[in-house]
Parts: sequence; C-alpha cells; structure tokens
Amino acid sequence: MLANSASDIDRETYGILVGWKHGEFAGKFDLQLQTKQSSGHLAKGEVETFHVVMTQQQATVLANYLFRIAEQHPPAPRKGRLARWFGR
Repeated sequence: MLANSASDIDRETYGILVGWKHGEFAGKFDLQLQTKQSSGHLAKGEVETFHVVMTQQQATVLANYLFRIAEQHPPAPRKGRLARWFGR
C-alpha cells in the first residue's frame, strides 16, 4: 500500500537493495530482499532481509512493471539443448 498521509510516510523505511533471492513458501513465491537501511536501527554493516510472499500472477505483474519502468525487455527464451546442437 502506498503512503497516503504524513503519518504513513513516517512509518516507511528507506534502504539500498544489496541482494535478493527467491524460494517457495506454501506453493507461492518467496522473494527475499536484502537491504542496508538508512534508519540506523541496525548495527553498522548489518543487512536486513524482507520476505515478500506472492502468487505467480503477482510476480508476473511485478516483473513486467520493473521491465517497463527500467525501459528494458524480458530476455529471449533460451533454446533447448537439441535446438542448440542442431543450430535451430
């Protein structure tokens, strides 16, 4: 949810994305975002991990949104092993 008032903004934290990975949780995607926070509540150099659990549909919408705002295109599908062997 986006901030709608000054009190909502006060509860937001800002940081730099330093890493990510994904897994599965209860049949959904578990996107783990690793950040270094600017708020100073962590020890110096400590990395915080946030888990964002989403459906496949939500992951697809997020991926398409990120490609669009970065003005990039999704990578082309990789050819199968036989197609690579036979040059197709």
